[in-house]
Amino acid sequence: MTQTEAGFQPAGPANLALGKSEVRTVAGREMLVARGQDGIYYAVASQCSHAALSLEGGRIRGTSVVCPHHGARFCLKTGKVLGPPAHEGIVAYPTRVEENEVMIWPL
Repeated sequence: MTQTEAGFQPAGPANLALGKSEVRTVAGREMLVARGQDGIYYAVASQCSHAALSLEGGRIRGTSVVCPHHGARFCLKTGKVLGPPAHEGIVAYPTRVEENEVMIWPL
């Protein structure tokens, strides 16, 4: 069974530097794909739950992302809020790397 058959979808090359992120479209959804400071790839919803603005350009701190607009912070592993002004978490997607390709389960 291939990753796609199992539910994982290709999300582009695993070519991000540590602490970098970019918005990618997977299965018709925009997601923020990030490489945490731990070297692991993560994927979360691309919009902040606080003001529905893009997380693109947000600073990656360890395994979290800081919204570039108002500073809300989210865990890349779980999507949970780590800092205000957001009160609700965002979706975190199961992610893995296969043959230098980021694979995401779009739920």
